[in-house]
Amino acid sequence: MSGLPEDNLTIFRTIPNLLESYVPNNAIFKALRYIFLPAATFFSTLFIVLRYRPKIIHVHSSTAITAGACLFSQLFRTPIVIDVQDLFPERFPLKWVIKTGYSPRYIALGKKVEEMLVSINIPQKNILTLTLARLPIKRKIMEISKRKANYKDLTFLFIGELTEIKGIDILLEAFKIASDRSTNLFLKIIGDGPMREYCEKFIVDNKLNIKLSGRLNHEKTLEEISLSDIIILPSRTESFGRVILEAFEFEKAVIASRVGGIPQLIKDGENGILVKSCDPKELADAMLKISKDSILREKLGKNGKRSLDELPSFEEVSRKILEFYRL
Repeated sequence: MSGLPEDNLTIFRTIPNLLESYVPNNAIFKALRYIFLPAATFFSTLFIVLRYRPKIIHVHSSTAITAGACLFSQLFRTPIVIDVQDLFPERFPLKWVIKTGYSPRYIALGKKVEEMLVSINIPQKNILTLTLARLPIKRKIMEISKRKANYKDLTFLFIGELTEIKGIDILLEAFKIASDRSTNLFLKIIGDGPMREYCEKFIVDNKLNIKLSGRLNHEKTLEEISLSDIIILPSRTESFGRVILEAFEFEKAVIASRVGGIPQLIKDGENGILVKSCDPKELADAMLKISKDSILREKLGKNGKRSLDELPSFEEVSRKILEFYRL
């Protein structure tokens, strides 16, 4: 995969965590990922380095994968850039893992992530702080957004891993509360994760109008955003939330937790609704409020679209990363 043509840059990519889709969904095998993924990352990186001799390693941060990449970086004295996209919880070992590579530098997604990195004694000069870039959406998907979905009820859409960090349990509780007070609500959930069985049982036990769609590719996910009414992001922690930008692109109203870098994107009451995290009742109240007010939904959606004009382009972000590589 090539970079910008005039830079004569070549990027080699390995995605060892794709192999997770073949791992049985139980606690034992999920625990083994912290052994398997570092090893898979180490040896796939070794293959690339032996064959193509790249000058730098760039890893998208996650505990297991980053451990393998940083170990390789240190052993083979290859400089590493670590892309930190999340505000990782204190109980995770990531804060020491990301400091173990050779000549490490860091790309922080948003000011909150930058502050977190500085708090663990990473020098400011080794950090490049970026905001999300405006997303290039294919024309055919934008055309789909002009169609009306077949959903007869007002549709909320959640996209993300089925985990406590993403607040899926809070969302289910909130939807149950909202559904007890309104009968025309529908929730679609895109994603998978360790709490899938919990979600399935909760939905059946409470007879909720919810569909679990599992993982979808990016194009299909964008189509679902375009056909939904309201996008919901109930995370307990979040550096930014790319799905917010995708919702803005289709002029969709957004409800999100007031955590991490989300308030940098959403101004409460202007281009979205912010709620306290871990509060199902407040989230349910926001869902009901926005579901009953089509004028408010339209206003939030249009203002969200305008918010995208303040974001840099992918080309601008690419330039900053290339300059950071050369430091």
